[in-house]
Amino acid sequence: MLPSLAILCEMEAPTLPLISSFIIRFVLDETSAEKASYHGTVRHIQTAEQISFTEWREATEFMRRFVQLDELQPPSPPDSITNL
Repeated sequence: MLPSLAILCEMEAPTLPLISSFIIRFVLDETSAEKASYHGTVRHIQTAEQISFTEWREATEFMRRFVQLDELQPPSPPDSITNL
């Protein structure tokens, strides 16, 4: 006897992990007349989408499209460390 459809629907298949991989390339431009500056690219491996950036904010905005970075931030240090 086969299980009913209701029983099969209640059985949850294990969820697969959500994986987002990135390659980040930084290029440091050093000239004697100007202070060093950088630019780079960030590529999302799963979709092959890529952007160029000149500010880290641009790279993190791109990555936030795929990963909820706010939830992954390390906790703030205790007050005793920050007030040294």
